[in-house]
Amino acid sequence: MTPNSRLRATAEPDTSWSPPVHAPFALLPVGVWWDAVRVPYARGWGVVRTLGEACGAVIGDPHRSWLYWLVPPGGGGLPAREGEVVRLSVACWLPVPARTRTEPPGPYWAVPYGGADGRGLTDPLRLRAALADGEAAR
Repeated sequence: MTPNSRLRATAEPDTSWSPPVHAPFALLPVGVWWDAVRVPYARGWGVVRTLGEACGAVIGDPHRSWLYWLVPPGGGGLPAREGEVVRLSVACWLPVPARTRTEPPGPYWAVPYGGADGRGLTDPLRLRAALADGEAAR
């Protein structure tokens, strides 16, 4: 099955993927299993706190000072760009850390994906509300 054949028109994620196991990270296509929402570090950590238990997996990029939330493909109504927040989708690639990589250097799970303590995709409506709350507080 090709990555393009896994694209879905619904908000239901295709969970047939998993973070890499034998490499520090893998460059994966966005828009196939999930979209990614890129937020600057300073603002992003407040969003993690605001979402609390509703926060899904988040990838940290310490080199560029970004956090990336994984959301269902299509973004669930999130705009492609809203100020400094950018939704990445088809035709973008994201370095996805190994499941066990939870600190820098390099890409890491700021909020781990999967497993007993890990999370899946973030609900895009909750993420948008948390981003709006953070913007109002600024």
